[in-house]
Amino acid sequence: MGPVTPTPWDLTGRVTANEPVSTGLLRLDVALPRTVGFRPGQFAMLNLTGPGQLVFRRPFSIFAADGETMSFLYRVVGRGTALMAALREGDAVDCLGPLGRPFLRPDADTPPALVLAGGVGLPPLHAWAEAHKRPDDLICFGGRDGGDVPWSLLDDRWHVSVDRADGVPPGRQAHEGLVTGLATELLAAYDGPRLVLACGPTPLLRAAAKLARDRGWPCEVSLEEHMGCGYGVCKGCVVPVLSDDLAGWRNATSCEEGPVFDAATLDWDRLGASHGGVA
Repeated sequence: MGPVTPTPWDLTGRVTANEPVSTGLLRLDVALPRTVGFRPGQFAMLNLTGPGQLVFRRPFSIFAADGETMSFLYRVVGRGTALMAALREGDAVDCLGPLGRPFLRPDADTPPALVLAGGVGLPPLHAWAEAHKRPDDLICFGGRDGGDVPWSLLDDRWHVSVDRADGVPPGRQAHEGLVTGLATELLAAYDGPRLVLACGPTPLLRAAAKLARDRGWPCEVSLEEHMGCGYGVCKGCVVPVLSDDLAGWRNATSCEEGPVFDAATLDWDRLGASHGGVA
């Protein structure tokens, strides 16, 4: 029997918290009328209610679900997320989810994972790491500097890298450099194949895909694309994937066929720069 697909929900909830967890990331907690579920890698489309309602909902990666409370991490990058950042306790939020293709659910034959999360790409991989606590997995997060890292959300399993070492709090350690450089150092101490999972800016995803391809390892990446509807109608989130037709590639909707893709199926030569997770 295959994995259970969570029951879809389209509900109006109330904000219970909406606070910064680092200099760049905010955590939004929404209490919904009933218990809801999701699989790591799936997302929700959120909107304001009343006169301030946005024309299009905004996509938010799901960070966690605890009973009736759904949690999201996001970065303010445009008008929509700026309005979301202004929400206060008790404000109403429309939530549609869970949407999209999730990350693979490991079984007894799945090799240990190498998890690479960058910036706002943390939510789906943090959810995956929490759902599958396997002792041999290597779990890494990369931030701009120490202040950009949500230290309170990362337990001892997380290895951290930063572009600049300033702002790292006392008692915490961070590799200075790219998260893929940190991963390469960590892999030197371990033998055997890995399942590579990545979410973050496009350069990180490209590097993760190459790392896996060079070693013959499987790799899944979650793309951060702008989305208008969240279920494949508007075609605003298409990405190029390889195909067997004459052109050799086609457009796939990130919201339906992704946001998690097998890295080997993406046309990396045509894949443009990252748009960020939300707008």
